[in-house]
Amino acid sequence: MHLKTQTYKKLCENLGFDENSNLEGFKKLEKSIFLLHNEYLLGSAKEAGIFIKNHGNIKNIFDLVINIYNKRIRTHHALFLIIHIFETALRSKMAFILSQNYSSNPDLKDDWFVNCSNLWLIQKVNRIVKINKQNEDFLKTANSFEVLDLFTLGDLENVIDNNWAIFQPIFAGEKQYKNQILPSFGTKAHLLSTFSRIRKERNNIFHNRPPKGKAKSIIKNIEILLLRLDFNLKDAFNGISNLEYGINLKYEY
Repeated sequence: MHLKTQTYKKLCENLGFDENSNLEGFKKLEKSIFLLHNEYLLGSAKEAGIFIKNHGNIKNIFDLVINIYNKRIRTHHALFLIIHIFETALRSKMAFILSQNYSSNPDLKDDWFVNCSNLWLIQKVNRIVKINKQNEDFLKTANSFEVLDLFTLGDLENVIDNNWAIFQPIFAGEKQYKNQILPSFGTKAHLLSTFSRIRKERNNIFHNRPPKGKAKSIIKNIEILLLRLDFNLKDAFNGISNLEYGINLKYEY
């Protein structure tokens, strides 16, 4: 099969070995191309090839490559988790902020998406409801959470961009967490640039593509954003067994 031949050839090239090598583990490694993530596998083989070049041959080529591969997959899973946590927290916080600032009577009603002086928001909501093919009565019974669940992360970014005044205190104001001064996103442009990078990496990771940026940088920015939303990541990890790996938190909890 052409695909198998080309993939295995590339794998061997990245390792720096001939395709007919009899090194232990090669047959098992050949079978792995049918089941593992291609880009992560080839990248792991390249890293393994560099290791072998610098340190000499190893006993089992499969064990070396898979050890590197598993580290990359763990990082992918960790990023998936922390980005999902961030997106969920952001939606919930924005639901309350929008309802408090734009509902007709925030103490009695949650109706900013149908009865609002902000025409841009009304048009945005109606357009997204239409795109998602909701029935015409959806907005009559929906609440803020159900409405924002229809928004993509890019849509949420767009809402913050067009309503910066009500979100500025959260992201750009001075804030401490347990006597630790948090970095601020001092301008709207700074925040939106950070959001854009996270969103792009989110799309890569959620669609099974490796991130383009460094995991450490992604995690650092999300941790700061979550603390500014008053979200405690340590508590979240404590409730999710064995999923804290790969995420080193900077702040004390």
